[in-house]
Amino acid sequence: MRVPGVLRRRIRPLAFWALAGVSLLVAHDAVIFVQVGPGAELSRALRSGGHDYWGVASGLLLLAGLLGALVSGIRIRRLRHAAGRLNATPRLRGRRLAARIPGMWLRLFTVVAIGFTVQENVEHLVDHSHLIGTGALLGPEYPLALPILGLITLLAAVGAALVVSVERELVSAIATALAGIRRRAPRSLRRPPTDDAPSRLPVLARRGAGRAPPVSLVTPG
Repeated sequence: MRVPGVLRRRIRPLAFWALAGVSLLVAHDAVIFVQVGPGAELSRALRSGGHDYWGVASGLLLLAGLLGALVSGIRIRRLRHAAGRLNATPRLRGRRLAARIPGMWLRLFTVVAIGFTVQENVEHLVDHSHLIGTGALLGPEYPLALPILGLITLLAAVGAALVVSVERELVSAIATALAGIRRRAPRSLRRPPTDDAPSRLPVLARRGAGRAPPVSLVTPG
């Protein structure tokens, strides 16, 4: 079953936002982890300070990420199956993969940084009745926020670039194989089928065999 082009174009942005959501989830918890350390302090920090919603939000973000990964996995599996049927061999080009990473990383980092800033401001407004603005990224409260967000989104960008590269190389290999099949196919038949094929009927039963002999020659006098 093929995914319509319109639906496929909508799936790709949704997959990006799902990846951004998972990146925000991991980055947020990583920042808190670095600040307070593991164990009971981390658990207490993720349950207080305006984090009452975070349990449900984390579950929803994880669900979106799993759905995005599932859709991408199904598509790549179908493309690999189609490539195998055509004996098409995709080649993963390292330069193209590397060229995709910076753009994806910049988009992910921007979205996650904005999301983290908004999230921390809302949490501080609920818990402390004030906003911290860009202090969520640059202030003394989270001095390592930017490096952590940058690292998490970079890892996510590498994974996303790898998936996109594999998908596009498979599509390219399938298109090349189909083009080769079209070039090898005959444009026209040398001898198109007609109704003039030799008949297998007996000679006397064919058209033009002649009239029957006169009755006087076959009837006794």
